[in-house]
Amino acid sequence: MLAFLATPIGRWIGSIVGGLLLLAALIGGFRWWLHEHDKAVLSGYVLQSEKDASDARVKKLERDIIMGQQIREQADKESEQLDIEAQKRRDADEQAIAGNKGGGSRVTRDDLDRVERVRKPR
Repeated sequence: MLAFLATPIGRWIGSIVGGLLLLAALIGGFRWWLHEHDKAVLSGYVLQSEKDASDARVKKLERDIIMGQQIREQADKESEQLDIEAQKRRDADEQAIAGNKGGGSRVTRDDLDRVERVRKPR
């Protein structure tokens, strides 16, 4: 076998095989480098996309908090207005009771309580 490699055809086949092995080693090395490089690059992209997603989530939560505060303030204003209107109705009812001096039917506190129960939304 070693004698064959000493012949011109053996040297020619040996150089072809050696060249192919060298080419395979170069291609394998490049593919290994590319694989490691892609992992590093992709991990950077993944980290960036996770950061962007969490930033967007934080901004959405901040908007939701602000919107919730505005809704609460509006509901408080409406509640105050309803309390004022209810107080005005109670005052008017109390005046009606005080103004009812006699004759005909009398409006009592029980009557007003019943009216209040009917007026309240369920």
